[in-house]
Amino acid sequence: MTPPDHPVRTPVPSWEEAAEVLRTAASAVEAADGADLTVAAAARGDTTALAAALERIAAACPGTLAVSVRAITTLPPSGSPPSSVRTAPTFTTPAHTDLSAAASDHTDPFVTGSAHAGLSPAGSAHTGSTAVGAARTGPSLASSAQAELSASGRVHAGVSGMGPGSRVDAGLSALALREDVELPLASVGKVLLLAEVAMGIDGGVLDADEPVSLHDDDYCGGSGLLPGLSARTWTVGDLALLTASVSDNTATNALLRRIGLDRVNAAAAALGLTRTRLLDRIREPRGPEHPPAFALGTAGELAGLAALLSGPEGWQVLMRGWMLANTDHGLVPAFMGHDPEGGRLANKTGTDDGVRADVGILGPLAYAVLASGPPGSDHGLVRAVRQAGALITAASRTLPWPAGPERG
Repeated sequence: MTPPDHPVRTPVPSWEEAAEVLRTAASAVEAADGADLTVAAAARGDTTALAAALERIAAACPGTLAVSVRAITTLPPSGSPPSSVRTAPTFTTPAHTDLSAAASDHTDPFVTGSAHAGLSPAGSAHTGSTAVGAARTGPSLASSAQAELSASGRVHAGVSGMGPGSRVDAGLSALALREDVELPLASVGKVLLLAEVAMGIDGGVLDADEPVSLHDDDYCGGSGLLPGLSARTWTVGDLALLTASVSDNTATNALLRRIGLDRVNAAAAALGLTRTRLLDRIREPRGPEHPPAFALGTAGELAGLAALLSGPEGWQVLMRGWMLANTDHGLVPAFMGHDPEGGRLANKTGTDDGVRADVGILGPLAYAVLASGPPGSDHGLVRAVRQAGALITAASRTLPWPAGPERG
């Protein structure tokens, strides 16, 4: 198969075709999960039916459901003709940053596969790396990204070539619910750590090959492979891949110890995530003397971060590659077709008692779906997230997809 070229997109379907996809997918959700979704109006172009379907899903959820969806495109400047091809945000790297090593080591995972995909215990010959200090480059990269998002109108939930207010734009806007409500994130909060690590590597102040020795108090149950592996030293890049691919709690704790909680939250704030932050390390179990959750955040901010990850800069490509390796596709993409090439979905999930969360990129869409309820409500939370995910998957099929594998 010829690898997909990042900027190439398939034609935008007609609204009639898009509405039929939405109607069929929502009907399948109703048949599969018993959801009473009013979707007939969507086939007639009435996108309020999508909002009604989402509200019904939320009403049946045993807790709070929050959803945010963005088309991966930038809003053209006022008066400019919209482009028919998706344009990713372009960020200027500070002149004092040396990206030559990162550029040579990592390629776009949407073209050639995940970056830094191999796992190898670190060897003793490594000479070390620059410490992450107050003058590091990561926040500068983050500030540049935030500034360019503001200058370009931020990531817009419309379709390039159709403009805001179009039917497809209205359809995506309908897939929004409680975007600004703060909810516990479980392991979805690890995307903040991954972003800071990726920016540090891209900025030349963190070495992906730096060895990190595991401490006894890094080890944590719940998820991951490291507690069952014999090696006690792994590279920064290995730990990031384990964090993203299998949500390894031990790898997360080791990276957090290396980077620092305050540094992660500072970088997130510089990216514009003012209400999404880490509160603590991973703890299993979490006691009353500990912070109440590993991370809190909003669906709106997390969907914005996911949309930002579609960009071409080194740290965006690197983090996208880690998330492409994620093995948990059981929440939002549960109704998506099989992805044999592993290039249509880059996501990160979170699971805890009373928490289900999923954030990522699904074809032409960036999304975040968060669900939080009382202990023991997990079955209902999973059902709600999957049903919302079926609508998101259907919406993704109404937009241009990257060339390559057939749409799910």
